[in-house]
Amino acid sequence: MDIKNKRVLVLGGFGLVGQAVIRRMMGAPESEKPAYIVITSIKQSEAESAVSYFKKLYAGRGTEFEPFWGNIFVRDEWKDLPREAILKDAEKREQLIDDILGDLTEPVLKSNALYAAIEWARPDAIIDCINTSTALAYQDLFSMGQRVSASVRAGSAESGELTERLLASLYIPQLIRHVQVLHRALIDFEVRAYIKIGTSGSGGMGLNIPFTHSEERPSRMLLAKSSLAGAHSLLLWIMARTPRTAEIVKEIKPT
Repeated sequence: MDIKNKRVLVLGGFGLVGQAVIRRMMGAPESEKPAYIVITSIKQSEAESAVSYFKKLYAGRGTEFEPFWGNIFVRDEWKDLPREAILKDAEKREQLIDDILGDLTEPVLKSNALYAAIEWARPDAIIDCINTSTALAYQDLFSMGQRVSASVRAGSAESGELTERLLASLYIPQLIRHVQVLHRALIDFEVRAYIKIGTSGSGGMGLNIPFTHSEERPSRMLLAKSSLAGAHSLLLWIMARTPRTAEIVKEIKPT
């Protein structure tokens, strides 16, 4: 795809991979540079810092930079809230579960932060540098499951809330909903290309390595990340073969 004078949305543009992608685009000949790059990060300070950096680095090059921030895996109105703040609130927790496990209705779709970001940016192309498997796996379904089991056995009054937290942390339903929202947004806003910078979940280093904060070998956290990375790849592979999605849907796995 020719990105000359086009609008590009870089999801996770504050990270090392995202910044490398932006530098590569800006290193192209003047006649091939995009006109507009939206840089996203989960924190406002990160997105604005990246935009400030690239504006100074490429001043006078003809490309505009714009920030967008927040958690793209939840509702747009919650995108700046810590996940714990959402889970602590019974009403929000119930809505989150419905957003993940319920039908993909128009209200659920249009309330989603990823959908809102794409609607706002109106990109011709999206380069997704977010480590999606890490974002989901770090919710640690294993620890939450153990807490639910212990509370149920003890007849604890908090077992209801913990069960709801477990439902809100289910990996695969969250991943499926994320891909469903992405698919609709690519169609609704006529995005021509979606490129995902994927991951193996463990850096391709094999099974029997400990997680950063644990000596468990093999680490269930890392195996969860790898499992999600594999599931995500297959969902994107299927999406690439779905009519009307976009002209280009590809994943690149550097590992």
